Amino acid sequence: MSGWKRFALVVTLGAALAGCHRTPSEAYIDMTTSAQMGDREGFLAGFTQDSRDLVEALITLSEAYGMSDSNPYELLVFDTVEEEQVEDDRAVLVVRRRATTRKILMVRDEDEWRIDTKQLEAFWDKEGRQ
Repeated sequence: MSGWKRFALVVTLGAALAGCHRTPSEAYIDMTTSAQMGDREGFLAGFTQDSRDLVEALITLSEAYGMSDSNPYELLVFDTVEEEQVEDDRAVLVVRRRATTRKILMVRDEDEWRIDTKQLEAFWDKEGRQ
């Protein structure tokens, strides 16, 4: 194996192993950075498998019909993570974009932190009643 191939293999394995130990904030930042860079697949990787098709459909519809209020990017992409609270396989992030703050629920899924849209919706419903 050539030196470049060996180097690429080590970098790839290192990145894969490092991904297993990301904090919820790091996973969220990776996801939102992907969205800001126009990397739809990178953004969708931040969601559980069950949520990806729904989020992708919402992105497509909101772009086709100019519905920016319901675009997942607008609903979920914030500039700053201000707080992270982890309890078992759930984490709540307090995120901010200018004067707007929101809580984002992330769940551990296949040893990665991701957003599950069903659990997030239930979380937001509960938060609204408090």
